[in-house]
Amino acid sequence: MLKEICNDSSMTARLDKNYFSEALKWIIVSVSILVGSFLIFIGSYEWIIFFLLIISLISFSTRYSMIIDTQKKVIIDSFYFLWIRIQSEEFSFHILKCIRMDKQRHVYTANSRTRDRQADFNEYIGTLEYDQGKSVELIGGMEYLLIAEEMKRIAGQLNLPVERTF
Repeated sequence: MLKEICNDSSMTARLDKNYFSEALKWIIVSVSILVGSFLIFIGSYEWIIFFLLIISLISFSTRYSMIIDTQKKVIIDSFYFLWIRIQSEEFSFHILKCIRMDKQRHVYTANSRTRDRQADFNEYIGTLEYDQGKSVELIGGMEYLLIAEEMKRIAGQLNLPVERTF
């Protein structure tokens, strides 16, 4: 999810990425509601209900956030847990060069008792290049179209070209 924030003619692009997938978040909430309802019905183990509530809150609040401020010339990369910023790195830059899209092929063998299987997949990575050979990873994943669309939006917001290396 990309958001544009405009304050006093400064251009800020923000990229938020959830730590847990949407499907996993809703599975955690559904299971928590079902188990919590059962425990309320039988009238015991209230501490488990509190524990399930905390797990649900963690699944919805844990995320990565990157802010690129072209006015202040900084990139702020942060990690949030329960809506509190736990870790943050700040990179300063002089000039943004481009957004690079890379493809990495991953191949590995999974052994089981009955047979061996080989997993073969591609991972697509969007990277923001700045200054002299410096870069920061924006987003990565196995869905090319989603990654490419997100990189085009960010490039449009920052007026940068997108370069594919594959």
